[in-house]
Amino acid sequence: MVISDTAASRPLKVSTEVTRSHRIQLKWALHLALWVLAALEFYPMILAIIMSLKTNTQYYIHPFSLTFPLDFANYSQSFAVIWHYMLNSVAVVSISLAGTLIVSTLAGFVIGRYRFPGRDVLYYMLIALMMVPGVLTMVPMFVLISRFGMVDSWWGLVFPYVAGGEIFSIFLLRQFMMGIPQELFDAAQADGASMWQEFWHIALPAVRPIIGVIAVNHVVGWWNDLIWPSIVISNPKWMTLMPGLYSFTGQNQTNVGPLMAGYVIGSVPLVLLFIFTSRLFVEGMNSGAFKL
Repeated sequence: MVISDTAASRPLKVSTEVTRSHRIQLKWALHLALWVLAALEFYPMILAIIMSLKTNTQYYIHPFSLTFPLDFANYSQSFAVIWHYMLNSVAVVSISLAGTLIVSTLAGFVIGRYRFPGRDVLYYMLIALMMVPGVLTMVPMFVLISRFGMVDSWWGLVFPYVAGGEIFSIFLLRQFMMGIPQELFDAAQADGASMWQEFWHIALPAVRPIIGVIAVNHVVGWWNDLIWPSIVISNPKWMTLMPGLYSFTGQNQTNVGPLMAGYVIGSVPLVLLFIFTSRLFVEGMNSGAFKL
């Protein structure tokens, strides 16, 4: 009887060991795939840093490999040119973000929590605007900005950014506002809270993570925008970072080292932004999987 039990348990042990071995192999394969994807993700940034430390001669001879001596003067030369453009970008992005969040949070709250005539029609009209490609609105938008006298000014960037950014923001915030339990608003109304107090003390804290997601996405998009600022702004006084970097591009030659150094310097604020808001960003990305 003992011999038969041992013989019967042997295939089970072998099967368990095989399964464990397969799990270990799968785990290592997954780790390898993640490392490969991470390397592909970071390679452009590493390449930009390498190219930012080259002279033009080094770049034309060895464009993708590290060459010595390293030319750190590219960074000081680039910063001396782009610091003004970076300040313009900070101002434009900050004003645009403030306007977008104020309008979208209030609109999302009203559309998501209150019933009024034409609410659904208004909402679906806003959603329909998401189906229109941004390229199709550039010419009409430029004509409108020109007639309002906003060409070569920050307002020619701010108002289109706010108008375009609030559509998707209202869509997201309206969905999350509708997920807040009605009992919270009923209790607040029983205590005599006004609509503004309901918005400020109940709705706004509940959607704080998704506001972080919206803010990070908009900041990255506006900071890296090249096309619209190049159309609206021609005066270097009001130019933002991405068009300003073209000052390193000449008709016959491009200063590759300072240009790449400018890209690296320009990416630092975005990296710092994500470092300080990563927790809020992850909470917002995960909050859609749970009910409030």
